Amino acid sequence: MASDVWVSFNSGERELLRLALSVYAGSDIGDADAARNLARKLVETVPYPDITIGVYGGQVQWIRGNPFPLRICDYDGDRADLPNVDEHGERCRMWFEPKDDECEASLRA
Repeated sequence: MASDVWVSFNSGERELLRLALSVYAGSDIGDADAARNLARKLVETVPYPDITIGVYGGQVQWIRGNPFPLRICDYDGDRADLPNVDEHGERCRMWFEPKDDECEASLRA
């Protein structure tokens, strides 16, 4: 089974998916309850996560509301001391902050 993913839909795409799922749920094929639950998710969930990053003294101190791990790139320091390279070729210190489990629990329907 695939892991949870974050997919962005504009309002027209969300409406098209909702309509297709309602037609599917009303047919004799497939799992009507699963289709209704997915349609409900499209209608009731926010289209993007509400992520807050707390920074103090130029350093990330905490992150809340992220339903997936976040990559942090810190560019502060002597270039020779920065062990990583970002996607633009810039030296940095890079680490991942884990997903916020409280956020993930609130997203499940």
